[in-house]
Amino acid sequence: MEVSVSYGEGKVKLNIPESNLAGIIKPKALKPKQDLLGELDRVLDNPHGPTLAELAKSKSVCVLVEDHTRDEPHWELVSSIIPRLVHANRVQFIITTGSHEVNHPDNIEIVDLIRRAAKDSRLPNFEVTIHDCKAEDLVNLGKTSRGSPVLVNSAAVNHDVYVSISDMKAHYFAGYSNVVKNFLPGVCGFDTIEANHAMALNPHSTFGIHPYHSDKTRRENPLADDMREGMEIIVGKGTVFLLAVVTDGGKLIWADAGKVEPVTAGAMEILDESASFVVTPQSRIIVSPGGYPQDKSLYHAQRAIELTKNAVLDYGEILFLAQCKDGVAPESAIQNFYNKLTLPLTEVIASISGKYHLYEHKAFKFAELLMKVDSIKMYTDLDRQTVESVHMKKIENPQTIIDEWIADDPDVKILVLDKGNKIAVYAN
Repeated sequence: MEVSVSYGEGKVKLNIPESNLAGIIKPKALKPKQDLLGELDRVLDNPHGPTLAELAKSKSVCVLVEDHTRDEPHWELVSSIIPRLVHANRVQFIITTGSHEVNHPDNIEIVDLIRRAAKDSRLPNFEVTIHDCKAEDLVNLGKTSRGSPVLVNSAAVNHDVYVSISDMKAHYFAGYSNVVKNFLPGVCGFDTIEANHAMALNPHSTFGIHPYHSDKTRRENPLADDMREGMEIIVGKGTVFLLAVVTDGGKLIWADAGKVEPVTAGAMEILDESASFVVTPQSRIIVSPGGYPQDKSLYHAQRAIELTKNAVLDYGEILFLAQCKDGVAPESAIQNFYNKLTLPLTEVIASISGKYHLYEHKAFKFAELLMKVDSIKMYTDLDRQTVESVHMKKIENPQTIIDEWIADDPDVKILVLDKGNKIAVYAN
């Protein structure tokens, strides 16, 4: 049986006999909205609470736009928001990079499309900036109850209305990518992000759990709750208007708008229905993050490993397909993520038991998984030394690995997990 798996801008075709295929896991094929802009207009015209135009009139508005690492329809999302802001006093757009790369060409492209959309709508008074977590003009707004300092981009402070455009999906330690992430880490300083992400080492900081979840038994995520509190500190007396979407390959699956909690809870229900899976763990699994930009670097691709790791048995093997055309990680993350992971695995674990440094949680979690499985074999554009320095094995042909698995055990069951950055996998 031919199975197509996402890789970079295209697909890798694999042949797996039906008798050896345990299943193919990817987001359920919900019907995309045919009229994307029409659907966005519908939810924006019928929000939970006041309309955006009503909230924005004669007010200062800050619009938080996700960065280039999201394969969402940026143009349509921004174009649907801007016409509703024409009567605001001023509008500040911020690309919410968090600790991601600032001046990436695709971020520059997002800035350009915002300017074009603003010009098309004759938006009178606006500015656009890309957040830099290491900027010198951060504003200190105090601390969360867990002690995270709230250092914020000065352009994000003291607005009457905050508009968050959030493409939601499962997130391996924040529960879900959602409205709070556009604030913290989105527009926060390095020290804030580091303090918050230290909580990623807490086993309760995991996917499927968030303080806005409709199920009261699935709300105790300390890291996500710290993000929520950070958002509330940043907003102060202002109001948050949320445009939340669920997308697949840039196509709109679901949308809602208005007040934060009902919109976010509704999106989580959709994600739990369409992108959460309970599986029988197997000894051999194939994982793809979902192609570019989900596999733009090892740093980004690793999320798929974390979200799907419950599918592999102890001492099993993972075939990991991630192009990584942008290398191992953003420059800021190389030292504490990639370089840290080159240590012996027991040293990686031990070295993070003291003071946490940003990005170390990724090395820690990767090391835990590498110690659990027999091997991770990686099909990638990264060179052999780069891959094998962090305890994986680079392979040249993924089909060869599948054939070897079947030759070693003709009854082996192989589970395929595609678009791993957008699914959450639980073991039965």
